[in-house]
Amino acid sequence: MAKRKTIALALGSGGARGYAHIGVIEEVLARGYDIRAISGCSMGALVGGIYAAGQLDAYRDWVCKLDYFDVLRLVDVTWSPMGAIRARRIMEELEALIGDTRIEDLPIPLTTVATDLIAQKEVWFQSGNLLEAIRASIAVPGVITPVQRDRKMLVDGGLMNPLPITPLVAAHVDLVLAVNATAHSPRNQTLEQMLPPAEAAEEEAREAALQAQEGGFGDWLRGVRRSAERMFSAEREATQPPELAEPPPSSTSAVSPLGGVPLPPGGSLAPPFTALSEAPETEPATSTGATLNDVLNQAVKEGREDADPREAQGRQSEHRESRRLAEIEEGVDDDNSPEQAWGKLDMMMRSFDITQATLAKYKIAGYPPDILVEIPKTVCGAYEFHRAEGLIKLGRHLAAEALDRYEKGLDG
Repeated sequence: MAKRKTIALALGSGGARGYAHIGVIEEVLARGYDIRAISGCSMGALVGGIYAAGQLDAYRDWVCKLDYFDVLRLVDVTWSPMGAIRARRIMEELEALIGDTRIEDLPIPLTTVATDLIAQKEVWFQSGNLLEAIRASIAVPGVITPVQRDRKMLVDGGLMNPLPITPLVAAHVDLVLAVNATAHSPRNQTLEQMLPPAEAAEEEAREAALQAQEGGFGDWLRGVRRSAERMFSAEREATQPPELAEPPPSSTSAVSPLGGVPLPPGGSLAPPFTALSEAPETEPATSTGATLNDVLNQAVKEGREDADPREAQGRQSEHRESRRLAEIEEGVDDDNSPEQAWGKLDMMMRSFDITQATLAKYKIAGYPPDILVEIPKTVCGAYEFHRAEGLIKLGRHLAAEALDRYEKGLDG
């Protein structure tokens, strides 16, 4: 019997595109490779850590069931100036899977990569609490609050090393496989365009079904945004003198990650954070007594109740027209228009993607892996976390192609 080839995996950052790592791991295992070491950054750290802890199947089952509303429910809005999301709810879900696991106790050596803003250098977690290591590695600057640890201000490792091949240089394995989830693409390739025809049809049908629910998530979220705006407007009118009730034209509001629900203009009321509890558990209430999280949770509930498939068909034409008018109002003439109504999160994430893609190219040039799987950054938005099933299939498909090329090269 032939000896199984040993392999080390470098799993890069990329937001929701990091779900493709799951498919890559599945294909590697299906071909009989023995995974001996993993290094990961951001979503790569999360997926790699979950796999090393033996809970990848359970995690896969969970994320493949998430829809628009589940994703929004996991958004834990905070008032901190350090980021819009605490990620507490996400970490609670992960804790239910892996508990109080320590990295040094894992059966597979694992390195997760974060960035220390103070020292301006990479931080490698190769021991200690796995959840804390994952939490530090996924803290996208300005979006997810940082982690303060041992006089370090820890954020997403993708800021300096989005594809951590370096930690695997000393691994005693037959080959290294790297997954770049922020790859440059010569053209804007969508997820559906990159999947095999049968799987692409399934993904299109799944997206169409979601869009049919209450006219699509974009329409619904615009309603949430307007409700929140009215709520905060009422609060300002109730607490400020008439001459100050309307903010000056130059004032801006911070926005939450999913579609621009505005946070109060100005600074934050949050005290300094520590470790994994950066923001207070209670949030400032409005004149109605509701916090922004209350508004989002209520909207999720109402959205689910309204998203009745039996009624969706009859509402589509009405929502299509209202969406069209809203897009014209916001500066989006059609799906192919280059003039898109980008929010602050869009600008931040697109900029972060470009930086990571460029850095990843240098990492690959400096430490070329034996096998490279590239996920174009255009396949989906970095925060389209409801698309797990299609992205996992894409990861497996691209891994199969890359492994085929490698194995044929050995045979030839």
